[in-house]
Amino acid sequence: MRASPQQRAITALTEQFTYYKKGEGAWSALEALARLGSAASVPLFRERVNDKDAFIRRAAIEGLGRAADAESADALERVAGTDESPMVRLAAIFALQKLGRNFAARIVDLMSSEKVIAQAQDYLVELGPSMAPTLVPRLQEPDANVREAVADVLGAIGDASAVPALEAATKDRDPSVASAAKRALARLQPAA
Repeated sequence: MRASPQQRAITALTEQFTYYKKGEGAWSALEALARLGSAASVPLFRERVNDKDAFIRRAAIEGLGRAADAESADALERVAGTDESPMVRLAAIFALQKLGRNFAARIVDLMSSEKVIAQAQDYLVELGPSMAPTLVPRLQEPDANVREAVADVLGAIGDASAVPALEAATKDRDPSVASAAKRALARLQPAA
């Protein structure tokens, strides 16, 4: 029986990771494996949760979340609270949300660090429309960068229920937030 294209990709990426072991070549392979989120890669992800390279830790943790590896939840909770890297802590919070834990608000909490805003936005979009009710009240955050990022995410995953809050945000004192709210409303208009 022939291997499926996904199985062949997993094999090739695992071989690439094994070849490079560290650095960008290894991280790129592990990140691709994490995006596939296959249960076949869980042992590799578990091995790398404590890697010294933060990018490898992040990819391994994302992979555990996407592979729905509930057995790793305790380890992910430790990482979410103790890792020195904000991007790794954020990855752990995302993975825990993927595992059904209620960590969506903590994703937004970490958006106060400009270094991880784009990463958090990607996670929220991946998590999808179920995140919108958690995000709407966050349009009131004190940090304008967070309000802007939340408005942009709501434009991607929101629905008609987000429209009133976004309309109010078009009058935000920060012009970037107001622009983001207008962009979000433009994206939602066909759905509203």
